[in-house]
Amino acid sequence: MRPYSEAARGDAAGIFFIKTHGLGNDFVLVDGREKPFRPQAAMIAQICDRHRGVGGDQLLVLEAPQSACADVRMRIYNVDGMEAPACFNASRCAAFLWMQEAGKNSVILETLGGLLEARMAEAENGQPRISLYLAPAVTDWQAIPLAGPLANHDGRLNHGTLSEPFAVSMGNPHLVYFVSDFDAVDVPVEAAVVQNSTYLPEQANIGVAELLSSEGDEARLKLVVYERPGILTEACGSGACAAAVAAVRSGRTNQKKFRVLMPGGALQVELCADDTIILTGDVAVAFYGFLPDEA
Repeated sequence: MRPYSEAARGDAAGIFFIKTHGLGNDFVLVDGREKPFRPQAAMIAQICDRHRGVGGDQLLVLEAPQSACADVRMRIYNVDGMEAPACFNASRCAAFLWMQEAGKNSVILETLGGLLEARMAEAENGQPRISLYLAPAVTDWQAIPLAGPLANHDGRLNHGTLSEPFAVSMGNPHLVYFVSDFDAVDVPVEAAVVQNSTYLPEQANIGVAELLSSEGDEARLKLVVYERPGILTEACGSGACAAAVAAVRSGRTNQKKFRVLMPGGALQVELCADDTIILTGDVAVAFYGFLPDEA
């Protein structure tokens, strides 16, 4: 993005990138608006490799929007090279960088999953924060998608301490499992089994949650998400929203405001009266640099 690249470029050559993150959920962002950037799967894996590349949970590429309603388009690539329809922490990070460049306090992002509105929120502890204004969650089994109604999974979505999931789509598929002893769950081991279940034709992000408190102004959830395609991330924005929706619709709480505590920090989720959702959290820039042209 220009505010960083103009200061950093000098005589350097290569493909400029910014390493950015939301609560440790980290991304490598490349600006492909002026010069298209469509990397192959092997290159995406190399860039996101934490030992041989820049390192990141996903690669983000900005492009000119196709919709007249959008300010910028963002492509989201998983480490396996597949393009993802949604990632809310990625969206918050990209929105922040675009707003910094444009000198504005809001942006409409175009993604494979649709248009997203983002706004600058009040900073907290000196850290910038971005809010996303999201469409209602979807619980129809065909839209998630599942292989059939959730009630018919016949144990195929259970493993170890994980049972009785709540299925929800936030533009990407999630299963949320509520547990009573969060620290007793071996999440990578147990979640990997259900993630590869034949009842999940496109796999799903697996959330393991514990409702810590539902008193006061907001409920508190502890959450970790094992994301597609098999990554335990520091934070997950869509997973936080899915867990809040699941907590209410499964009858665990009547709260509409949540503080979702994840390994990388906390996100705030507000469930609005019209079923839309507001997701708010920190964003940060870690560093920037250049990918070799030959990459």
